[in-house]
Amino acid sequence: MLQTRMNPYHVMTAALLVALGVILQLSSTEACSCLPEHAQTAYCDAEYVIVAQVLRKSNRKHNDNNVYKIAIKKEYKMSPRAQKMLKQGKLITPSTDSMCGIQLEVNQLYAIAARDIHVGLCNFVRKYSDLTIVEKRGLAGIYRKGCSCQIKPCFSGECNMTIGACNWTPWASCETDYGSCIPTRGYLIDGSPAKCHWRRSPLYQKCKVDTRE
Repeated sequence: MLQTRMNPYHVMTAALLVALGVILQLSSTEACSCLPEHAQTAYCDAEYVIVAQVLRKSNRKHNDNNVYKIAIKKEYKMSPRAQKMLKQGKLITPSTDSMCGIQLEVNQLYAIAARDIHVGLCNFVRKYSDLTIVEKRGLAGIYRKGCSCQIKPCFSGECNMTIGACNWTPWASCETDYGSCIPTRGYLIDGSPAKCHWRRSPLYQKCKVDTRE
């Protein structure tokens, strides 16, 4: 298993901060709470994956939600259901942060991986210009190769290995920005992979070397 070398004290501190953040969020009924999710997981679980330009924000709210008109520029994944949902080119998001609402900028391009036209902070909605080249290629189809694998968030320095999964520490930049989890040779009777690993692409390996320096 590939691991980022981190000071144990820093690992413990980071884990405690994440746990504290979750507790604080869950303690309030009005707080937006969602666990971190890798871009590959968002891709694999999504009904649609697109790059869209925000054309305008509607002056009228829909059940106290903001409505954005979008134009789809690139379509990487689209189920028949999603095609019907996006036919009118609209995205709906809560108007407040406490309800997980997001603010989209007009004329900006966004990469979006979701299951519904209702999107928020718990969905993969990011400016396309902010993505790494690996994330862009992943959303364009590379992530599809690893959809039989699971990516398990890990909030401590040592996490148990799981069959058919890659452990992922959300603050580990190499796996987050340059990682894709793919099957290793060997499959179980049901066809699922017996083992998965982080693909050792040139950018991923460079990141691992840089973090050790």
